[in-house]
Formats: sequence, structure tokens, C-alpha cells
Amino acid sequence: MRLLASLLVLVSFAVPAQTKKPAHKPAPAPEELKFVLIVSRHGIRPPLQPTSTLNQYSANPWPEWEVPLGELTPHGVIAMQQMGQYLRLRYVEDGLLAPGGCPAPGELYLYADTDHRNIDSTRATFAGFAPNCDHLDIDMMAPPPSDLRDPLFNAVPGTFAPPPNAASEAALRAALHATPEIALTARGNPELSELAKILAPDPAHQPAKPILQQPISFMPGTWGVAAHGPLPAASNLIEDLELEFVDAKPLSQVGWGRVGATDVAAEATLQRLLPLHVKAFGLGLRTPLYARAQGSSLLAHILTTLHQATNPDPSKPSEPLALGPIPSSVRSIGPAGAHFVYLSAHDSNLFALGGMLNLHWRADTRTDDTPPDSQLAFELWQRPGSPTYDIRIVYRAQTLEQLRTAETLSLDHPPAEVELTPTGCVAHRPCPLETFLHAAARTIDPAFVKPDLAPITLAP
Repeated sequence: MRLLASLLVLVSFAVPAQTKKPAHKPAPAPEELKFVLIVSRHGIRPPLQPTSTLNQYSANPWPEWEVPLGELTPHGVIAMQQMGQYLRLRYVEDGLLAPGGCPAPGELYLYADTDHRNIDSTRATFAGFAPNCDHLDIDMMAPPPSDLRDPLFNAVPGTFAPPPNAASEAALRAALHATPEIALTARGNPELSELAKILAPDPAHQPAKPILQQPISFMPGTWGVAAHGPLPAASNLIEDLELEFVDAKPLSQVGWGRVGATDVAAEATLQRLLPLHVKAFGLGLRTPLYARAQGSSLLAHILTTLHQATNPDPSKPSEPLALGPIPSSVRSIGPAGAHFVYLSAHDSNLFALGGMLNLHWRADTRTDDTPPDSQLAFELWQRPGSPTYDIRIVYRAQTLEQLRTAETLSLDHPPAEVELTPTGCVAHRPCPLETFLHAAARTIDPAFVKPDLAPITLAP
């Protein structure tokens, strides 16, 4: 009995100790968005090549557009305004911006490449972002005495020479992952045959340059040695069909009515063809050698800008960012204290950044595509009271249907958005900014970095 009593006493003390609930630990404070830098492609434009060039590849003449080659279209203006309206809603929701009123002085910094379509795209975006506000300043490179392009967006070949031809061709051939006779023709890309029927459906009436008969070669191009053949020749033609569709042209004018009899059918055709454009364009800009040549300077300035944004006292200069290949003299983009930096750039810039940072996205059924108004957003998040920051990189783009209809975008009806995992980071985990900065810096080639930004002026 004494033994039983002793055991009962032990149990009476042991049980409460085992069933006692742990002390409540408050959930960590949610992160706050502190800064965002967006690199955006411009909006919808006509082809960059004249119709006399395009007509060599088709049995029918290509249509004329209501604006000059390469300029932002009126429909493109509306679509860009919708994205601007959405950006304001998105970043108000995330706590970066005030819900109403006009941007405070110094809160935004807008910078555009010198092309009219980039300046007009920025104006349209921020007409939707801040309607009924005073004219927002847009910085751009001051017009040079020659035809030099802004090196922030066009480092090669204006500011830096392309990589040596031998290295360039070797890198290109390695990226093909197959013999050129397969990788650049319909043997490896059967969708090219579908494109050929759109361009010239009647075998008895073929164009001067039938797409499937383009000779394969490797010759110097804009960024180095470029591949030529059916696939590279098809790239711009496919994008031009896409531009006709997203500009809301009647279907009879989208590929001469041969892309699809309904919006759904036409979009399905484009979804099949556009991966060819992505593949061909990526050979010139996602291949590491090309990406570093074209993207190193832009990425160095982006990293320096992210570093500046963490300065707790913008009135005092931040410590220079000296990370391996990045010269300490590289300047940040925009003034200290800005919360929102917007760069109006090109699809080539998105491709180069994607190649350097190993960024891949799938949106609107396509992988790594960069339609008009697509963008990469670099966001800095911080927990209250913490001195450190996490980075999130988001790919954002309107779908083909959203671009064609210029539908109103909202938090309930957003564009496609994909959170990315850049080099140095782990998927689905917070990525410390310092970790990202060190990993991203290692992808930069200092031979292609221009530390100073070009002299700037206000866009007209």
C-alpha cells in the first residue's frame, strides 16, 4: 500500500508537468514594404522593321500602323494606364504608398530610355498611377552629340564592344543544345511549320524569303555573333503577330485573318508560337556571355540602388557598395529617400537580368516571355525594429487578353504576378538582401560596367 501511495504521489506531480501548455509566444511582426525598384518593358508598339522588309517573308503585305515604327500606340497608352492604376493599388495595399493624394516630392523617381515609346509609356503608366496630379518629372539621358544610346539600357555595342567573335560563337553553339540543323529549323521546332502556313498558306505563291528555307549561319550581330536560320528569322515575325493581336486590331488584320477566327482561337495560336520567339531571343540575351555583356552595368546600378535604399538616414551619404566586381564608384539610380524607382526599359533588359540572376517565370501559360508592359519588381521588406532587409523579386505582366481588351486591373483582377527565386536565394524562404547582393554581384563582369550614369535631362 505504501508503494502504491508513493506512486500516486509521483504521478500527481508528473502529470501537470507534462500537460502544462507552453507560454504563448507572440507571432513575429509582419514585414513592411520599404522600397521597390521596377524595370519595365515599354507598351504596345508597331514592328521595328519596315513593311518592305517584313513583306519578303509573307505572301500578303503586312498592315500599316497608325503610328510610326516602334512608337507607343493609342491602345498601348490605355493598357499602360491600367497597369499604372494597378501598381498604385498594389503598393497602397502593401503599405508603401499613401492611399490618396499625389506623390510627395522625392517619393517617386522615374527614368526612361530615350526612345519615344519609353517616355510615352512612362507618362501613360503614371497617368494611371497618379491621376489628376501635376506633371511628374521623367529623367532621361541628355541627348548626346552622336547616336550613342543610354548605356544603362544599351551597354553593347555603343559603350562597350561585344564579346570576341570566337567566344561569342562558342557560347551560342553551346546554348543550342543540339546541332544547328535541328535547333534552328522545323526539325527541332515543329511550330515553325504552323507559322509558315500563316505567312504563306498557298504553296504555289511563296514569298521571296520562305521562312522554312532561311539558310543557317553564324555572323556578327548587335550583341556579338548571332545565329541565322528559320528560328531566328521567325522570332520578330511571331512578335509582330502578337503585337497586332494585343493592339486590339480586328482579327482579319491579325496575321491576315489566319491566326484565328475568334479571340480564343487566335490567342491559342499565339500561345503555341510565342515560345519560339522566347527561345530565339534568349539565344542572344539569356546565354551567360551575352547576358553579362548587356546586363552587367544595369545590374550593378540596381544593386547599388537597393543598398542605398537601406540607408536609415537619407540626408547622409550611404556607405559605398563594394562587392567584388562592382566598383565602389557605381552610382545609385535616383535620389536618396525615394521609395519607388521606375525604369522604362526593353525586353532585352529583362532577358539579360533574367539570364544573369537565373530568374525564370511562367505566366499566362508561357515561360520567360516578356510581352509589352512586363516588368521585374525588386522589393525590399523589413520587420519592425530589425536592421536587416529581405528582398523579393516579382515578375508582373498583363495577359494577352488583358492587353487586347485593356481591361481594368484591380486587386481582384490583377495582372499575372510570379514571385521569383534569384541566384543565392532559396525558394519559398525569406531571402536576406545581403545574401542576394553578394550572389548577384558575382554574376557581373566589371569590363561591362559604366560606373557613372549618363548626364540626364528632363524628358519633353
